Amino acid sequence: MYGVDSAVLPEYRSRGVGSKLMDARFAVLKQLNLRGMIAGSLIIDYHKVASEVTPEQYVQDVIDGKRFDTNLTKQLHKGFRVHNIIPNYFNDARTLNYGVGIVWQNPDFDPSRPILRTAKVIPAHFDVRLKPERTPEATFGAVGN
Repeated sequence: MYGVDSAVLPEYRSRGVGSKLMDARFAVLKQLNLRGMIAGSLIIDYHKVASEVTPEQYVQDVIDGKRFDTNLTKQLHKGFRVHNIIPNYFNDARTLNYGVGIVWQNPDFDPSRPILRTAKVIPAHFDVRLKPERTPEATFGAVGN
């Protein structure tokens, strides 16, 4: 399966929406008995250090846990692995137009089972209750304590 870009409205970010969307994709992959998924990832925070490191070094630092990237780090935590760097992936100043090819292997893939090719599979129900909205006080603690 190829994972097309998805996005979450700013007011719903960091509340678990993107994670639920990815979990739904994983559920479909497992139900269809597909080997895995390939996707593209924007390296959203690269612009902050682009004058210091190459995109290759930046991505390696994210993989090694030395840097946090708002997008790629979360995808790595979901089980994706980096496959390659993609220049001119997307016109975006934050990424300097770089992207990363990422791959997720379905741990439940069974080569002895047929791969389903129909769209009759309905993904499992996902709880859509959002995490509480983050506030500066909740994130960094109350000022003046």
